[in-house]
Amino acid sequence: MIRDVLIIEAEASVADSLTSALSGCGLGSRVTADGKAGLDMAQEARPEAIILCAELPRMSGYSICAKLKKDPELKNIPLVFTSAEASESTFEHHKKLKVRADDY
Repeated sequence: MIRDVLIIEAEASVADSLTSALSGCGLGSRVTADGKAGLDMAQEARPEAIILCAELPRMSGYSICAKLKKDPELKNIPLVFTSAEASESTFEHHKKLKVRADDY
C-alpha cells in the first residue's frame, strides 16, 4: 500500500482537499506549491506516488513530469497529472509523448 504521496499543487485549497482525502484513506502526504521545490522533494524523498499540477510557479508541471520520467530512479513512481486549466485535448496530446504521466 502507498504510504507516502507527494502533492505538487499551487492552489492551497486543492492541496488541502487532496491531503484530507489521502489522510482519510490512511495515506501520508507532503505538499509543496512550488514546482522546483517539488522536483527537489521527489529527488530527495523518493515518494511512492506523486500528484502533480500542470500550473506551477518556477517550473511547469509538464517540465517536472518530463524530468521525473527521464530519471532512472524516479521514472517508475506513479504520477497523476491534474490541471485547472488544461483541456481534455491537451492531456490527450500529452499522453502521446514518450515521457508522460500514468494518469490524468
